[in-house]
Amino acid sequence: MTDGDEGIKVEINAPPKSIEISPLGEAQPVTESQPVVNQTPMLTGGIEQAVQQSILNTDPGNVKFVMGPNGQLIAMHKPPFRWKDFLIGGGIPFTMIVVPLIFLMIGSSLGYGDYMFEDVTLQKDENSTMYRGEFTIEEDHYMSGCDVRAGQPATYLDIYCDRYDDYAANVTHSYYNESNSTSYWEEEVVGAWSNENGTFYFDTGEDYGDEVQLRVEYYSEAGPYEFFMMIEELMGVVCCLAPILSIVFLILGFSQGKPGMGWGGISSLIAFPVMAIISLSIMW
Repeated sequence: MTDGDEGIKVEINAPPKSIEISPLGEAQPVTESQPVVNQTPMLTGGIEQAVQQSILNTDPGNVKFVMGPNGQLIAMHKPPFRWKDFLIGGGIPFTMIVVPLIFLMIGSSLGYGDYMFEDVTLQKDENSTMYRGEFTIEEDHYMSGCDVRAGQPATYLDIYCDRYDDYAANVTHSYYNESNSTSYWEEEVVGAWSNENGTFYFDTGEDYGDEVQLRVEYYSEAGPYEFFMMIEELMGVVCCLAPILSIVFLILGFSQGKPGMGWGGISSLIAFPVMAIISLSIMW
């Protein structure tokens, strides 16, 4: 190089070396024209990393950690509790029990299932062991049974009504037979009753005094009786179906990631015996 060449200097500035960043949270390459800024870590690499990103953005209260097969902790998304699922799992079985029960309680307060009684004096025919009396029941009222009492204090005789029609019945005598070295109970028809003529009579061949007392038991089907009887039959079905449905919701809720539905099923199962005790205390 000559002395004249000393005044010329050539300076070559090489571009800065690129910074390579891995895909798991490291910074992106920066050039001279692109200043370094704080960036949110970007995750790439498919479904697994997308799930990790979702967990990072999830409320910590909805994340649970479990031990993996290799001893590592794995973050898992915890299904949220939803009241809608709870109302489905617990509300449907509970409603199936409560609604018919409310109707039965209303019917019980109205006395639709109550039995009524009427006492009738039966007089003995002169020079006979036949006893007669008169009584009738109104339309929409039906005899359910009767018994006969005699003496003071009154004791029950083995004489009762065997109804074979809505407004007619046979009078049956039940007695203990000890003939021919054997003993057994035997029944014999000794009288009858018909609502058409209103006459009740019987004759067992025994003298019970001048008069005996007949007590007639009957019930009414007037008004909403048939409706409440239908509800009573329906109640017998739902008492079996509702607990089964609660167990189904319980299993589906916890197995399908819907804890609200599962807890609803548990709540309805616990509520059933409580409701049964309350209803029995009110109706009886």
